[in-house]
Amino acid sequence: MVVVVADVREIPSGVPKRLEGLDVSVSRKRLQVGDYVVGSGAIVERKSVLDLQDSLIKGRLWIQIGRLREVAVWPYLLIEGASLDKGPISAEALRGLWLAVSDLGVVVLRSSDVRETALWLHRLAVRRQQPIERDRPAYTQRFVRARPHPAEAARAAAPGISVKTARALLDHFGSLDDVITANPAEWQSVAGVGPHRSHTLWQMVHSRWHPDRSTSHSHVSRNGRHAT
Repeated sequence: MVVVVADVREIPSGVPKRLEGLDVSVSRKRLQVGDYVVGSGAIVERKSVLDLQDSLIKGRLWIQIGRLREVAVWPYLLIEGASLDKGPISAEALRGLWLAVSDLGVVVLRSSDVRETALWLHRLAVRRQQPIERDRPAYTQRFVRARPHPAEAARAAAPGISVKTARALLDHFGSLDDVITANPAEWQSVAGVGPHRSHTLWQMVHSRWHPDRSTSHSHVSRNGRHAT
């Protein structure tokens, strides 16, 4: 059993009653933000197409969206109606509004009628109240970049030295200690390390540390050249 809190002003719409027909336990109360609470921090603002346009014309919509973003962890705007062309504001303008709201991090859902609205609310409530582990294909999973080896990271800390170049140095010399003890001419025997990069490495290894400076080679730009 999932629970949905419905604003008392939503009772005439018939949506709460349809939710109960879907075996949803509906609690009716006066909500300060949104029309339905479908889970912890998940709030839905329901707007018919005409109500959406009226709210926009009268300046209420962006205030409601602002409050929704402040309070909800999962903010939703559900637009209900068979056609966006119904009303004084063009459908193209409403599509622009849709994108603007989405850019603010509010998920926009589209419903054709009360029945579909209830189905959306039910699905949201199930998802937010009964989370389950889902097997997702690899392309939908968060990409985690492999961390470089500490020795690679140490070499790559020098401006203009990428992890790829640091790895090439380590491959050539065998260890971080051997890289450090080599001279600039030997460094330049590695592909990708020219005079500027070898000078940057030399500065990083041999410059004395000063507590009043954020870095001992702050005068060197990221490409290994001296800043002007």
